[in-house]
Amino acid sequence: MFTRTSCCLLIFLLLTIPVNASSLWDSDSDSIFADRVARGEGDLLTVIIKENAKASHAADTKTSQGLGIELKPGVFLADFFAGLSPSYADGAESGGITERTGTIAGEITVQVVEVRDNGVLVIEGTKGIKVDREHQEIKLRGLVRVDDIEPDNTIDSARLADVSISYEGSGVIADKQRPSILEWLLNWLF
Repeated sequence: MFTRTSCCLLIFLLLTIPVNASSLWDSDSDSIFADRVARGEGDLLTVIIKENAKASHAADTKTSQGLGIELKPGVFLADFFAGLSPSYADGAESGGITERTGTIAGEITVQVVEVRDNGVLVIEGTKGIKVDREHQEIKLRGLVRVDDIEPDNTIDSARLADVSISYEGSGVIADKQRPSILEWLLNWLF
């Protein structure tokens, strides 16, 4: 009997103790169904850059010119030049091919700087990398449709419109790739 009474008393005491319940869900956070892609001004977006550019231009020029003079025998001065039949020919031929290839790959996180009336996002960003005394900088600006953004908040650079990507470097290696003043002057003269 003592055990039955003690159990009832213990249950009664447990039921009268105040209990605080809390939720795993924070009411201040976004919906669990909301996506995390950039939509508004100030949002961040990661652009995966995979650009291969190739351009070539070929030009061929051919010109030719000819002049022939034939004099027939005649009276007086013309008899002197009867055997003369001058001829002139001129020709020029030239050609040239220009080819340029460039590849850039990497990732850059950019910021939405404007949302247009039609929902298109204007993005821009800069990424600077400095290794030893070499500084490299990638700049990107373009337009993004929100529908093209992947669920992980990334977009391929091929999906950007009006995109401008620049990749510049400065330092010892970049300085060595520029022609010297003497080379520049000789190239300009000749």
